[in-house]
Amino acid sequence: SGLLFVQLLYFGMHTFTTMIAQLMIVSTAVITLGVLNEKFLPSFVQIMQYIAIISLVLFIPILIRPSIADLMIANSPVHFEIVKEPYGIRQVTHSLLLINFTPDFPYRARNIGPFWEAGVYGGFLVITLVINTILEKAVFTRRGMLFIITILTTFSTTAYLALFAFLGIYYAIKIASPLLRVASILAFAILVSLAYSQLEFLGSKINDEVELIAYDAQIQGGNSRMASAYLDITELDEKNFYIFFGRGFHPENRFASANKAVQRNNGVTGLLVVWGVPFFIAYILLLKRSFKAVCKYFGAEYYLALIFVLTLMILGQSEPYFGFGFFWALVLLYVPYELENRRLKNDHLYPQ
Repeated sequence: SGLLFVQLLYFGMHTFTTMIAQLMIVSTAVITLGVLNEKFLPSFVQIMQYIAIISLVLFIPILIRPSIADLMIANSPVHFEIVKEPYGIRQVTHSLLLINFTPDFPYRARNIGPFWEAGVYGGFLVITLVINTILEKAVFTRRGMLFIITILTTFSTTAYLALFAFLGIYYAIKIASPLLRVASILAFAILVSLAYSQLEFLGSKINDEVELIAYDAQIQGGNSRMASAYLDITELDEKNFYIFFGRGFHPENRFASANKAVQRNNGVTGLLVVWGVPFFIAYILLLKRSFKAVCKYFGAEYYLALIFVLTLMILGQSEPYFGFGFFWALVLLYVPYELENRRLKNDHLYPQ
C-alpha cells in the first residue's frame, strides 16, 4: 500500500481508481488466506482436480469429433457470448460456464476449461501439478497424471515448456545415481528437442515471435511475449523513479507507446515495470520463503520451493499472472504456514 501511495503522489489523482482496484485485489487475497489458512493449497488443488476432470470429459469428445463443439454451443442451457474488437476485428468467445470456445477454436481445438485462454488454463494446471507434487511428494500419482494429461490437451506453448522444465529439473535433482541422472537428462533433452522441432505451436511459434519483435514493438505496442519484454525493460529505464518505484498500473503511465490499450502479456517484465526493481526482488524472495514454509509443513524437500519459483517465472513469460489475487495469496503463504510450523514445533517440544 505504501508503494501504491508513492505512485499516486508522483503520477497524480488519475491513478486513484487503479490504486483502489489493486488494494481490493490484495485485500481479497489476505481475507481468503485468513479464512483458509493452511487449507488454502489443498483446497485449490481439489478445485483444480474437479475442473480438470470436467474439462477432459467435455473436450476429449470434441477432439475426436470437432462438430460436437457446435452442438454444445447450440444446445447448452448456459451460453454467453463475449465480443471483443481488437484492432477493429470482431472476435466472439462462446462461454458455456464449464468450458469456453475462443474465436480460433474451429481452426485450433484446445482445452480452455472455464478459463479465457488455453495458455492461462495450462499455466494454472502446471502450478497445480507442482503444488500437488509438494502435497503428495511425487509427480506421477493418480492426481498428478490427471493434471499432466489435461496440460497436454491445452496445446499451450508456455505450459509445455514449463512442464518440461519442471519435470527435467525435478528428476535431475531427485535421482540419486549419477549415471541414471545423466541418462535421464540426455533422454529428456532429446525429447524436448524433438517436441520443439516437430510441434508447430512450440518451435515455429517461438521462432516467429523472435523474428517479429521489431514489428510487434513498433506497430502493435508490444502484444507478444518477446516484444512485451523488450518494451517493458526499455520503458523501465526512462526515469530513475520507474526503476525504484515502477510505472504503476494506470495505462497512461504503464505504457510509453501511443497505444494505451495494448495487452502486454509478459507477466515477469510486467511485474518489474509496474512495481520497480526493489519490489520485484522482494516478491521473488517472498515466493521462495512462502513455498519453503509450505514444503516444511507438508514434509517435502526444500528444493521444490526453488523449482516452483523457477516454473512460475517461465509461465509468467506469457501471461500477466502476478496481478491476479491468487498470486498475491501465494506470496503471502508464508504467514499462515510459518505460524502453523511454529505451533507444531512448540507442541512437539512442549506436549501437554
